[in-house]
Amino acid sequence: MPNPSAPDRLAVLVLIVGVVVMVTAPVVIGGDGLVRAESLDHFLTTGTLDASRYSCYGPLAAAPLWLLGRPFGYSLHATWLFNRLAVLAGVLLLTRLFRDVWPLSVRLRFAALLLLGSLFPWHTMYFYGEVFHVVCVGWGLALIALRPGRPARLGWLLAVWGTANVPATSVGLALASLVLCAERRRWRYLLLPALAAALILLENAVRRGDMFDSGYANDGGNRTVLPYSGRPGFSYPFFFGVLSILFSFGKGLLFFTPGLFLRYPASGTGTSPGHEAGVRLVYRLWLAVVVGLVLVYARWWSWYGGAVWGPRFFLFASLPASLVLACRTAGPQGHSLGANLLLLLVLTLSCWVAANGLVFDVYDHDLFWGHDFAQEHLMWYVPECGVLWRPFVTPKPLEWYDQLRLAGLALGFVYLARPIAGELVRQLRRVVRTGWTVLRHGPAWRL
Repeated sequence: MPNPSAPDRLAVLVLIVGVVVMVTAPVVIGGDGLVRAESLDHFLTTGTLDASRYSCYGPLAAAPLWLLGRPFGYSLHATWLFNRLAVLAGVLLLTRLFRDVWPLSVRLRFAALLLLGSLFPWHTMYFYGEVFHVVCVGWGLALIALRPGRPARLGWLLAVWGTANVPATSVGLALASLVLCAERRRWRYLLLPALAAALILLENAVRRGDMFDSGYANDGGNRTVLPYSGRPGFSYPFFFGVLSILFSFGKGLLFFTPGLFLRYPASGTGTSPGHEAGVRLVYRLWLAVVVGLVLVYARWWSWYGGAVWGPRFFLFASLPASLVLACRTAGPQGHSLGANLLLLLVLTLSCWVAANGLVFDVYDHDLFWGHDFAQEHLMWYVPECGVLWRPFVTPKPLEWYDQLRLAGLALGFVYLARPIAGELVRQLRRVVRTGWTVLRHGPAWRL
């Protein structure tokens, strides 16, 4: 008999392909990732910190790569590999962390979703700060929830360090700490956002001479036809910000992380009731961070994340979205026909998001950024102008490496969709048989 704890060959192949796709993703140098890399270069070259608005806590973790690349004159290019290595390390560590609470099959599906069915592939090409935040805070909160003692202390360090790297995420950590306080009846978890705030204030004081100077004073966008454009800071109406973050065609989480909108299964896949409770706690902590991100960025003038592909600020949403999808796709047998059709649709869209970001990125979108971004809003709200749907309007000529990446991503989709497809076939057969019986003999009426 086969060993139920042994991974099937397709799962192993898919994970190998996912790692290869991640490692060989294009390197795109630019944006504020370049500012972060240059700040790191300035510090390691001169020993002093510049006054850049972007935190140094994340880029400092990439210092070993900078040092490895410097003798060959490729310190910048080496630094740019940091995010993909951080993603691979985060996927490995999270998968290992769940080894006692999830069956191997569910852990492999979770890893495959992060690598081939989430927002992560696009983020690996850049040096933005969101990856470091997600890996540190996501793993840190999971450690606190699942591993008492010394591992939990490491979780505290990671959660605080990752939050300090993106100060706007402090509200998310505060909400997660409130969940921990309510779950464990201990107020000490409120120290998590307090320590993160202390690190943020310290960096402001060291780099800009004022602990309350974040470097974002009077930061704003261009004036366009949109009624609230051109205003600085947290000037966007909260109601419209929430609607746009959740439901806009070109940036909305409903389309980019659809698994986030699925309910966590009532009967999960934990190896025991205690372990199932631990997984649920991790899910609630991750979801709390996402809620905090929405609350903060809904009022930020650049809620859409700037002139980039997708909802850049909300990479963290890939964690709870992938967790729910891993649980639901591993056991679709208990779902109705309609629920499985919806699940297949959500999984298909999630895998298309990964393929779209990695292969198509912002192809054919330069026309929306001309004339001081006068037409950029079309990318956010008009379906045929959004990044997810633009390839069907103006197809991109695919190079051989694009085709290989799409083939690898398609293999991941086949592996993830296989249980759902098998259950759908069985359910449709039952529907057909029932319908044929009714047609032949009529309904079985009973008094």
